[in-house]
Amino acid sequence: MFSELEIGRINQFFGGISPWEDAYRHASLSYFAHMHDGELMLLQARLYLRTTPLNVPESNFRSSTIRVGHYFLSDIQGSPRVIVDEILTGKLTTAYGAFRFLPDDGGRYSAGYMPFHHEGIRSGSRVAVLTLTGARNGHQVSQPECDWELKAAPRPYDNLNELLFEHGLSAFNASNAAVVEIIASPACEVDFNARVDGATATPGILVADRLSRNKCRLGYRVFHQGKVVERATIDGSQMRWESRQYLLHGSLDIQIPKGAVIHCSAIYDSHAQHQGWIADPSTVQNPYRAVYEAFDGRLAILSDFLEAGQSKGRDARDLEIAIAWLLWMLGFSVAHLGGTAKTQDAPDLVATTPRGNFVVIECTTGLLKAENKLSRLVERTEMLRRRLDASGNRHLHVLPVIITSKEREEIRADVEQAERLGVLVLTKESLHQAINRTLVLPDAERLYAEGERTVREHQARYTRQLPLG
Repeated sequence: MFSELEIGRINQFFGGISPWEDAYRHASLSYFAHMHDGELMLLQARLYLRTTPLNVPESNFRSSTIRVGHYFLSDIQGSPRVIVDEILTGKLTTAYGAFRFLPDDGGRYSAGYMPFHHEGIRSGSRVAVLTLTGARNGHQVSQPECDWELKAAPRPYDNLNELLFEHGLSAFNASNAAVVEIIASPACEVDFNARVDGATATPGILVADRLSRNKCRLGYRVFHQGKVVERATIDGSQMRWESRQYLLHGSLDIQIPKGAVIHCSAIYDSHAQHQGWIADPSTVQNPYRAVYEAFDGRLAILSDFLEAGQSKGRDARDLEIAIAWLLWMLGFSVAHLGGTAKTQDAPDLVATTPRGNFVVIECTTGLLKAENKLSRLVERTEMLRRRLDASGNRHLHVLPVIITSKEREEIRADVEQAERLGVLVLTKESLHQAINRTLVLPDAERLYAEGERTVREHQARYTRQLPLG
């Protein structure tokens, strides 16, 4: 059963998104269930509330013990609240069958609500997540038998995680409890394709076509020569509007200083939903980026190197080189220690802020635990702290960071251990955000402080969790 506290969190979630719930016409459900003792047990599900369709095809995978699928709620005339209400009864009826959602050993379920999920914050998006947790029954999935069952399926997969990733689900961990996540995406977004041409900018907003354009606003701050020179808001009634597939696009021409950069916020019903930067690609405020682009126009080589982990046969050193370039543009001093065989016992990169605080960095094109990268990073960070203490520099901070060219979803199973160890995890999405931040004057100290704050928040979250037993 769900307690009154859990029911309250569920109501908070739906109450929080109620001003724009009509935006979610493309809500869809992904699920993973396993056959045990003749019954199908739900182990994982994700209900995506989106303004545009999720890039996952509708499908229904079946093998002797596994059921994985994805479908749109419109196909069954369902609603997110109806699905959640049914889960409260201990079951989930999908377009392709009914599954049991078992409670824990005490007969209880739990509900967690994050109105601003940290993964959304990293990407500049307002993402609310409701998490419903049941029994720890993942041990029923026997490995490697399950993977070999999938290899023999009519539509074969190499392993379970490959199947789950294709259907918008996270990596499987047998020790985790059964979980249903309801993920509400932003109702509107900043148009990153907005035009900035010299002294004229045309910032824009994209909003679900079912919502009221009059409740939309676009807030913006104009940065010029390292300072905010203008702050203003454009109301929906002032914008030019046009229809696009599933969306409405609103925009307005504004005058800005030549070479300025604009930070925009998409707002609906007085709630900020999304943020990001737009700039004239022919000009840039950051002198470090301007110098770098003299040799790598439009950051083509940098972007190619950051994709190193996505292509077989690529040298993983390309990623280290790209990270070093990116950190330099962000105002860090960087030593690429891992670039030669003679310094293999060193971390890949060591970066410093203008005040002398250190970042110890390991880069990987794979999982965080691959090649003992994570454990080596922790060891090297502790060694560096001891060296600084012994040399009379105890006041300097040291921040361990592991960077992967994979998307966060692909390394989800490794993230908790890294965060518990006090390691900042940066993924492909984080790197794209960092590139955007090179548009303005670099502030390495601010970035460092944000990294330390993120690490503290993650460790505090795990500290607050009650021990199991």
